[in-house]
Amino acid sequence: SGFSTPVFPVSTQGPFWTDPNDDRFQTPSRGYVLTKSHCGARCASCKPDDYIENHHLFLKDCLKTEYIMRNGNGGVTKMKGHYDKKLVSRAIHLIRDPFDNIVSRFHLAHKHSERRKELKFLAKYPKSKEGFRDFCKDIGMEFRSEEKHSKFFDDFFDEVKNVPCYADFFKYLQWHNLAFTTTWDLGIPTMILHYENYTYNFNGTKDSLLEFLEQEDNHDPPDFIRGKTYRHYFSKEEVQAVFSMLSKVALQETWIHTKHYFD
Repeated sequence: SGFSTPVFPVSTQGPFWTDPNDDRFQTPSRGYVLTKSHCGARCASCKPDDYIENHHLFLKDCLKTEYIMRNGNGGVTKMKGHYDKKLVSRAIHLIRDPFDNIVSRFHLAHKHSERRKELKFLAKYPKSKEGFRDFCKDIGMEFRSEEKHSKFFDDFFDEVKNVPCYADFFKYLQWHNLAFTTTWDLGIPTMILHYENYTYNFNGTKDSLLEFLEQEDNHDPPDFIRGKTYRHYFSKEEVQAVFSMLSKVALQETWIHTKHYFD
């Protein structure tokens, strides 16, 4: 149709169907609709004032939408909006190994640079262990002063300051703290889903997800492409420093669901 179709007609700013005219998708007649959001507190290459948030700001970003609507000239216009938090009835909280997660953020930056044909970036930071560590070193030096003097880093800065992309580990920790706080504040049932569950028990994980959403298993699922692991990008001392930071600052729920990554 060329413009976005809201899931709920009364909520014109979203959420929206992926593609309501695609024959591969069926509008469910019951249960819960799965949406996707990265929420807030996750900027890249930014100083602490830009990524340290409370759960109110975090939730606002969870509810953000971008959509296309018809304008008065017969064309379409790109819009930004928010939908009401009252529409959120359940949550699925996805957790990935922190070391794989941080390296994947570098890969995303690399992908964006490829798209923009930023040849200097691509030459300076190849998609390798060395490229990742060089990228982290430069980013770390750019904001080191602000992070060193931030009260949020007081208890662990000296421990993590030499860990590649140490600030991204703080963002990872804060993100999960805020996600647990937000779902608790909303008072909604939440399914904790670990990324590796798809690798070790794909069908069981899929069935649990459908059961939580109260949806039927109508089609074959898409192929799951297992993500690579990148623990070898870090030394034992660096892994231990991240462990120390998480054990000090993680909420109890965050720690319960991430501590096994350090076993």
